[in-house]
Amino acid sequence: MCLYNIPALAICFLLTLSAAATNPAITPWSLQVLNDAPSPSNKGTTQWGILSGGATGLAGGVREGDFWILQFRWGKILTSPHAPGFLKGTIEYAFEVVPAMIIRQSSTVYGGGFNPLVLQYNFTSHPKLTPYILMGGGMLFTTDQVPADTSRFNFTPQGGAGIFLQMWDRKSLEFGVRYHHISNASTAPRNPGRNSLLLHMGFSWWR
Repeated sequence: MCLYNIPALAICFLLTLSAAATNPAITPWSLQVLNDAPSPSNKGTTQWGILSGGATGLAGGVREGDFWILQFRWGKILTSPHAPGFLKGTIEYAFEVVPAMIIRQSSTVYGGGFNPLVLQYNFTSHPKLTPYILMGGGMLFTTDQVPADTSRFNFTPQGGAGIFLQMWDRKSLEFGVRYHHISNASTAPRNPGRNSLLLHMGFSWWR
């Protein structure tokens, strides 16, 4: 069972750019967006998003436990753009719900949770390409102990980077990568933890 596919994500990214350049019905790069239209560049804009991806283990802690995840996101742009040049950007707060997570260890485990605190910096100097960096954390509840013989409740600190592609007015594709940590913070007798590299893609609406 393959829970992640790095080549597929790369191919999808390249095909998206190719379609945007050749399909006259979309013409995303020529679309003129009003300066006050909802976007990552404008204070007060609300983001509604969905993303999905897969993760593989990194060194440190338990390597077993590759997973697939589905997340829904609500975000709010808190500031107007600031900083000079390519550093120009906005600060965003986000709340993420994880309705589904499938973890592959000695047995298949199902889980869900939420990330109540996600802080993100959006680099907004380009009108169509918005790179970002983020950090945050949340909680994970599972049907069995994760990692094995530890706990069904874990904390999930994480950080990463990605990019929004403003393909249409008020809509964007997203590609990103996160460092994802699972730990019960020693609330159980054993706490080996697990470190993962999560690759994801998604779609967002800006309102």
